[in-house]
Amino acid sequence: MRTFKLPEMVFSIKGNAAGFLNGISSNTLEAPLNAFLNQHGRIIATFRQQKISDDEFLISIPALAKDGLLKHLERFVKLSRVSMVPSDRHVFIDLDTVAAVWSTQELENSISDEAFTLFRLDHNIPLMGVDYQADEFILNVHEFNYVSYTKGCFLGQEPVAKVHNRAQPSRRLAVQFEDQCSPEQATHMTSKVLDPASSRTKGFVFISNKPA
Repeated sequence: MRTFKLPEMVFSIKGNAAGFLNGISSNTLEAPLNAFLNQHGRIIATFRQQKISDDEFLISIPALAKDGLLKHLERFVKLSRVSMVPSDRHVFIDLDTVAAVWSTQELENSISDEAFTLFRLDHNIPLMGVDYQADEFILNVHEFNYVSYTKGCFLGQEPVAKVHNRAQPSRRLAVQFEDQCSPEQATHMTSKVLDPASSRTKGFVFISNKPA
């Protein structure tokens, strides 16, 4: 198996983990990606998730999001009577299936950092803290990967549903070649790497959805 370790911290949530996550996260618990949002639909942290049982889930979050997320979740953790503690597991991307792999072992990276950046661009895998930041409106990152529109209530649902049903996000994160970008977009491009197939530089940029 070819893997690459993600720069994320893994936490174990135990107790009524399914009920806890279902009430305050934006996606279904069967989805690989999810998000904790504030009441305005803006990102506290995006995360990967893995069900161990109804009473235990693993989530992985960017290290930079830890303090803000723990502060955000403190009240909900107490009310739900769950525990949320660091896990000894690590999370990797399977380079053949693009699925998350959770392991207590330190697996060696199968490719270089630069090759993994190209892999992320080819598979549209942006990273929080690299390609988008906390407080970004979730639908600007992706309209469907982190949100379910049928799961029921969650924190931030109202503004998210309003934009989805009545309008469109003001901007969207996309993979672009640098020579396709405006000077401003090129300045703010992230995860820039040379694409060997085209000999052109590409990366993630936010593209406006507003009419020109």
